Amino acid sequence: MRSPAPDPLQLSLDDLGTPLSQVTFCVIDLETTGGSAASCGITEIGAVKLRGGECIGTFQTLVNPGCAIPPEITVLTGITHSMVMPAPRIEAVLPSLLEFIGDAVIVGHNIRFDLSFVQAALERDQRPKLTNRAVDTVALARRLVRN
Repeated sequence: MRSPAPDPLQLSLDDLGTPLSQVTFCVIDLETTGGSAASCGITEIGAVKLRGGECIGTFQTLVNPGCAIPPEITVLTGITHSMVMPAPRIEAVLPSLLEFIGDAVIVGHNIRFDLSFVQAALERDQRPKLTNRAVDTVALARRLVRN
C-alpha cells in the first residue's frame, strides 16, 4: 500500500491568492505570571516582523506586571521581580506594540493564549481589540508532525 501523496504547498494566504511572499507576518511570544489573562500579567513581549522570508523588524521589552512573579514562573522563564520592577507597565507598552504589529498577520505557538493577554490589556486600557488575522503554529505543527 502506497502512502498518500503529501499535501500540496500552500502558496497563498487568502481566497484572493495573495502570495505568501507578499504577506507581512508578526511572530509574537509573551511571558506571563500565570495562565489567566484575567488575573495574571505580562512580563515580557518579543516579536519579529517578517515579509518575503526576511526579518524587517524586532520588538522586545520586559513589562512590569504590577504583581509578584510566582517562583515557578521565574524557574520557567528566568524572569525575576527585580528584572521587571524598572520596566514599563503594559499600558505604556501598548502604543508601540500596536504600531509594530500594524496590519500584519499575527503568528504564534498557541497564539490564542498570547492574544488573550494582549486583548485583556487592550480592554483594561479601553482600546479597541486587535482584529488582525492570526495563525497558530500548534495547528501547523500537528499537521506536520503526525504520530
